[in-house]
Amino acid sequence: MNAREVAILLAMCLVWGFHFVVIKLAVNEAPPILYAAMRMTLAAALTARFLKWRAGEMAPVLCAGLCLGVFNYVFMFYGVKYATASAAAIAMELYVPFATILSVVFLGDRIGWRRMIGIVLAFLGVAVIALGDQAEANPETRLALGVGLVAAGALVEGVGAVLVKKAEGFKPIELLAWFAFVGMIGSWIMTGLVESNQMQSLGDANKLLLTGAIIYSAVGASIFGHTAYYWLIKRLPLSLVAPSVMLTTLIAVIFGVVLLGDPFGPRMVIGGALVLSGVGVVVLRNARKQEITAPLEEPGAMS
Repeated sequence: MNAREVAILLAMCLVWGFHFVVIKLAVNEAPPILYAAMRMTLAAALTARFLKWRAGEMAPVLCAGLCLGVFNYVFMFYGVKYATASAAAIAMELYVPFATILSVVFLGDRIGWRRMIGIVLAFLGVAVIALGDQAEANPETRLALGVGLVAAGALVEGVGAVLVKKAEGFKPIELLAWFAFVGMIGSWIMTGLVESNQMQSLGDANKLLLTGAIIYSAVGASIFGHTAYYWLIKRLPLSLVAPSVMLTTLIAVIFGVVLLGDPFGPRMVIGGALVLSGVGVVVLRNARKQEITAPLEEPGAMS
């Protein structure tokens, strides 16, 4: 990589890594799905000009939009609310094993023993973190519940990744626009069905913090992050870019510990090492295969 590519890669990882801190702060100010709805509304407004209806080809895109723009946030944002930001960032790495398993089941992909071992290590690592000592966290944290919800969000994003593979002929920015549009509509419906006292929560919230979080999520994490990712993918081998994105998780953990005071005991070290090593094996093997045979996937954990 040249200096420009390295700079963009590091900026992308920093933006995505800090996003977990932003989410944690935001869901403490407003109901999680309401925050998702406001974030997706801004993202939809900024990408609306890229919406293009393709007759007969929209079913997988709209279904993927439900997965990658609605239900993933229902699980993920509530998960971040109950878990620590650093634990949530590590648990979100399960997106890669889930997407790999689903591609085997629904797309007929085949995996070897190395990826099988990597998948097992990743799930084992998340289990180690989820079963951590509750006393290590603050009284409002319900670690097992939060990590479980984030893992469910990763599974939903894995389903979305499989659906994206069936959406042919769409540019990445078109997909992002449709995910934002579907996410906006679905999230407003979900917050109305699941949450309550939204106006009171907004009245009591730190307006500056919440507004900044919405802008950061929509412009930074969604638009800049994904644009940078696909720019790098077009210029560099996937086997180089995909593993580098794992730096995002390490950055998220550092930010969570330093800025939010997340506990970082032996369980987090052991569990995190297991997850990152397992996911690393899967990512490397997937990337080598995709460069020859497979279309690009939407990077799930940071969308």
